[in-house]
This record gives sequence, structure tokens and C-alpha cells, in this order.
Amino acid sequence: MDVIAAIHGRRSVRSYDPKPVEPELIESVIEDAAQAPPPFRGQVPWAFNVVQGVERIAACGARAMDYARDHHPNEPGWDWIERPGFKIFWDAPVVVIISGPVGDCCRAGQNLMLSAHARGLGTCWVGSPMLWLSTPEVRKELGIPATLAPVAVLCLGYPVSIPEAVVHDKPPIVWVS
Repeated sequence: MDVIAAIHGRRSVRSYDPKPVEPELIESVIEDAAQAPPPFRGQVPWAFNVVQGVERIAACGARAMDYARDHHPNEPGWDWIERPGFKIFWDAPVVVIISGPVGDCCRAGQNLMLSAHARGLGTCWVGSPMLWLSTPEVRKELGIPATLAPVAVLCLGYPVSIPEAVVHDKPPIVWVS
């Protein structure tokens, strides 16, 4: 699959086969993610933490949901915590957490999603567990380095279904001459 096809064909998957993903395949996807350009030559700005197992991940999702209900700020955007049937990790068999500087993690996360798609895997970038993941106890439990902040959390697995493409409007382009 070429990169243009991957960019236009990748979708956020929210329905996963519980089948485990082979460790070698996970490692390959992460190695592809790590090809994102770091801010300075030779710098390794991120860490990748892998959580495996549908039941373990679902339990983490329930904990993250409870934490969000009890600790979310009093501002708009938190209605998902009361949405019936909402699952933070969508029953994925793998979750990858990328920690480091925001811009660097976003570049790596995009590479991870495209690599996974090209290899027959589905992904979904999830923001809902971030409040929970920022706690010192969860960071320690999941082995997130103390010197890095979790930025990108991606569900990963074999898709059961892939959503239809959403036609996006052309973005505004401002030409400065």
C-alpha cells in the first residue's frame, strides 16, 4: 500500500477482533512510528508502552472512566463520561501509549496509525483516558517514564468492521506571497 492510499484509507476503528496481535507485528508498527522526525538529530524523544489483553485493557478503561467521572474539570466536553455504552478502549486487544513532547508524539502517532493500516490492523487515537493516565500511580503501574508525559494513546488490533469514509471539505488555504 502506498502512503497516499494509506492516508486516504485509514479510519478510526472502534470494533476489534479479540484475537491477540503478534508481538513482532506490534514491534514493527512501533519501529515505523519511531521513524518520525525527532526535533534534533539523534534524539529519542519518546517512549512506547504496550498494554495487551482485552480483559486487562477493558479493566483499565473502566478505571479511567471512573477517574474521569470523579475528577474531570467543570467545563464543556466531558459529556462522554455519561454516554451509554461508551468504551474508552473499544475492546481493543492492544493499547500503545506514546509519551514525550507533544509534537513529537503526534508525529509518531500518525506514523503508527498509517503503518498499522498498511499491515491490516485498525487503530483509534483516544483522548478519554488522558486524565487517568496523568496520575503518578497509573504512570508507575504502566511503566511510563517519570521524565516523559503520556500524549498519544492508540487502540490497536484486527478490525471487525471499518467505518465508511467521511468526505471532508477542502480545507481553507491561505497563500502568503
